[in-house]
Amino acid sequence: MKSRSIFTVFLAVAVLTVALVYAQTPKYQPFDRPLSRRDEAWVRQTIKSMSIEEKIGQMVSADANVTFWNRDSEAYKKLEHHIVDNKVGTVILFRSEVMPSAVLANRWQRMARVPLLISADLEMGPGMRFDDTPWWAPNMAVAATGDAIWARRQGEATALQARAMGVNWLYAPTADVNNNPDNPVINTRSFSEDPRMVAEFVKAFIEGAQHAGAMTCAKHFPGHGDTAVDSHIGLPVVDVPKSRLDNLELIPFRAAIEARVGSIMSSHIALPQIEPAPAAPVRAMSEKETEKAEFVSKTEETRARQTLPATLSPKIMGDLLRRELGFRGVVTTDAMNMAGVAARYTPAEAAVLAVKAGADMVLKSPDIDQAVAGLREAVANGGIPIGQVDASVERILRAKAALGLHRQRLIDIEEVDRTVSALRFNTIAQQIADASITLIRDRRNLLPMKTSAASPRILNITFTDEDDRSITHPFVESLRESAAEVDLVHLDQKASQDDIARMLSVVEAKKFDAVVYSIAVRVRSGKGSVALPQTGRRIAEELFKRDLPLMVISFGNPYLIAALPDAPSYLLAWSPFPVSQRAAARSLLGQIEIGGKTPVSLPGHFRRGDGIRISRK
Repeated sequence: MKSRSIFTVFLAVAVLTVALVYAQTPKYQPFDRPLSRRDEAWVRQTIKSMSIEEKIGQMVSADANVTFWNRDSEAYKKLEHHIVDNKVGTVILFRSEVMPSAVLANRWQRMARVPLLISADLEMGPGMRFDDTPWWAPNMAVAATGDAIWARRQGEATALQARAMGVNWLYAPTADVNNNPDNPVINTRSFSEDPRMVAEFVKAFIEGAQHAGAMTCAKHFPGHGDTAVDSHIGLPVVDVPKSRLDNLELIPFRAAIEARVGSIMSSHIALPQIEPAPAAPVRAMSEKETEKAEFVSKTEETRARQTLPATLSPKIMGDLLRRELGFRGVVTTDAMNMAGVAARYTPAEAAVLAVKAGADMVLKSPDIDQAVAGLREAVANGGIPIGQVDASVERILRAKAALGLHRQRLIDIEEVDRTVSALRFNTIAQQIADASITLIRDRRNLLPMKTSAASPRILNITFTDEDDRSITHPFVESLRESAAEVDLVHLDQKASQDDIARMLSVVEAKKFDAVVYSIAVRVRSGKGSVALPQTGRRIAEELFKRDLPLMVISFGNPYLIAALPDAPSYLLAWSPFPVSQRAAARSLLGQIEIGGKTPVSLPGHFRRGDGIRISRK
């Protein structure tokens, strides 16, 4: 009886603890519910009360990188100008910090007559845009778990954390099908090369996030997965017929629409078999424009096939997305400072063409004043019908009403540090990373490490194509926390033959229980390539010549096996983010099961679905 009573008390305390944690989670109305009569009335009354200038402003987004801003700073005054004078409807946050962003989100909402959509690219969790929060594993890692429940949980956790700091619009999930291994900008941002798998995980993320109270955005329509050019630095061409889009690229977007996704983002890609109108030639940009544009076109492109980018194409954004697919939510452009558009069109031209094509929201123009002025002139001279503006503004206001912003636009600052990066959310992030670890080759049965030593001796050789000498420190620290003795060598693409020779002298100086070749080559906007640099190949070839207990780990691009065909082992950790590095260390030591299955084929080597299951020690 006594033990039963103790158990009853313990159970009651556990239930109460769960209830308290749940009660502390901010509650937001589900975004995917129908609007009430009261909400509909607010939308109608607000449109009726708005001037032409206010309506046009609703269709433009201002951008910000928020750390600490003094009220007299240039950055603060610039945002105030766009909210008060240009009357923008959205602010998008890029690299920022949590508390300054939360404080300013409230201040911006007070400045605006109509509540603001505040957005951010959070496809890999809050850390993707907020420096003081953790990154989550990328979409391809989520799909490697084989269970879409993780995408749903990621969506819910991201939405709750975002809403707590004032962000109500998530530019996620990525609905692109990564069927091109050389894709330099999508890669692990995609769930899979299989459109139906992408559709399943996209739908799960949307349902989780929107039920938790944030608007989601499926991107990049009609599909950026089959490109070898990054639209940040050039104009990619996807030269395929409509039938191919129907059977591949459009499948996830149809699933997103079925899941009542709130918004869809266009892509700056040319599809000559769908939109044959030629793109404008690359133009001469002023020094001021070059400074404001994120990237300037750097790629040699085939001019003959460069047609109007999807973002500016009525055939793609209007005929295909609106009429054929029947999407009735908000259409936003991708960032308009990307070279796919900005290198060919002025900010005013690009904004006008995008709205004529069917965009409701012009995102991150390199010159917002010019974009707003161009739209006002186009409406005034009849180039853009006022009825089209009203339809776009209605969709934007309906999104704001669905988010409940007309009733409560301010956030509770006291809740920010209770919700953002909460243990329950970070635990989910680590569980996803743990379940994603994928072993696709282990010829010598090295995993998990087999040693009788109390402190196994490990040599970690890191190669990265970025200038970050600490990139694999979380992996090394995780090994050391488990009593491993770890020697560390760091090399990058600038490493000389002497540097490689010094690395080999370390390899031969001691007897190691494991030698790990950690390769951190990941996707980054504007990078242009995710191939393994020649220096990285030379290092691998030298290691392969030696009789070593060698394990190769890809902390990023999974397709690197094409450059390392002789690798005796190959482990996919999917990203260099700390959650993935901790998971890789734990799998190496046998502390977690290895059970991931690759959601993409690695041409010439492995098929989609391959993966060796290894039980924990």
